[in-house]
Amino acid sequence: MFPNLLRLWTGPLPHQELFPDRPVNPFVQWFIHPVRRWLAKFYILFLQKNFGLRVIAITGSTGKTTTKDMLYSILIKISPAVITSDNGNPTYSIPQAILKCLPSTRFLILEMGVEYPGDMHFYTWLVTPDIGILTGISYTHTAFFGTLERLAAEKISLLSASPLAVSPADDPNSKLGFPSYTFGRSANCFTRIVSSVITSQLTTQIQLVTNGQSLSAELPALGTHFALPAAAAATVATLVDVHPQIIAHGLKTYIPSPHRLIPVTLPSGALLLDDTHNANPAATQASLEVLVQVTRLTRRSPVIVFAQMDELGQYEQSAHQQVGLEIKKLDIRNLLCLGPATLFTLKSAGFGQYFETLDSLTAAVRDLISSQTSSSGTCNLVILVKGSHSWHLENLVSALLLGRN
Repeated sequence: MFPNLLRLWTGPLPHQELFPDRPVNPFVQWFIHPVRRWLAKFYILFLQKNFGLRVIAITGSTGKTTTKDMLYSILIKISPAVITSDNGNPTYSIPQAILKCLPSTRFLILEMGVEYPGDMHFYTWLVTPDIGILTGISYTHTAFFGTLERLAAEKISLLSASPLAVSPADDPNSKLGFPSYTFGRSANCFTRIVSSVITSQLTTQIQLVTNGQSLSAELPALGTHFALPAAAAATVATLVDVHPQIIAHGLKTYIPSPHRLIPVTLPSGALLLDDTHNANPAATQASLEVLVQVTRLTRRSPVIVFAQMDELGQYEQSAHQQVGLEIKKLDIRNLLCLGPATLFTLKSAGFGQYFETLDSLTAAVRDLISSQTSSSGTCNLVILVKGSHSWHLENLVSALLLGRN
């Protein structure tokens, strides 16, 4: 009885959010946040019904933030729009974004990442999206969901609650069982990716056909896989009647979020690919492919600095083994690892170094750069830095940029 009464006040939050395993301010947790949620719930209904606000919700295992950023860059060119803040817990960031809307706001773009079973039920209790986007499903947060199938069901429930659904055509884990507007490389997609190529300027040139109309754009992002969030954003923009030229301009001018495959030249001349925002198996696979493409394009030698992928549950060993096999297959000969699960990566790759601390890893990377620097002071390496956020590889990147341990 008490849990049911409590949820009448807090909203249908999962148990882990009701009773978090981190210190919280009781007044904020049990009064401020519930009041804000109820205000947001009724306010968004008022704006949707009376002012024509259209709510677009995005979920998926990879590409949510990039899709959100690209879509915002497109829609803001035609109407006022609001988006959720980056890196925030959606339990808090969604109500905050709702309450930022004005009667003049025409689009609200919400990132609905799930971590615990029941998260999506809370989000759709709070707001009913007009359009739901699924970017794809892979092994993330399976420590809490147990299986990929349960994770998929949680994410897909967003689309079943939305009048219009947008989903990836080529992802076998994202089959909906009901109609949707699809994007991908398949011939029958609503938005088809015709081509995606990394340029010599380390940008990505893409060509799309959306609803029979062609558009091309040079994305300020590094990686052919960025064509997928671009196609998802183009699909939604087309559904709300944005002209292809405006879509292309929005994609060209979007601002990438930090630490998502950002190329940085170090003082030594080495090229570093900062992908330290987070890591899961699908994203790591894409990053490795980018590393190989960039080394071929620039005629440099590849290095992978890899930290453990967290929250994989029963898939932890197999996922890290697969990364090692992929590194071996791609013939990336320099591998430096952090985090106990990466021992599986090292074993399956058959080579590489393991480090107990971030400081020792940072020192080893600096030593590698020094050993590969020519007498003229130039280092001919491309270094991909990839790992889950909890391992704080962004501190390694900062140390290398500042030239210190």
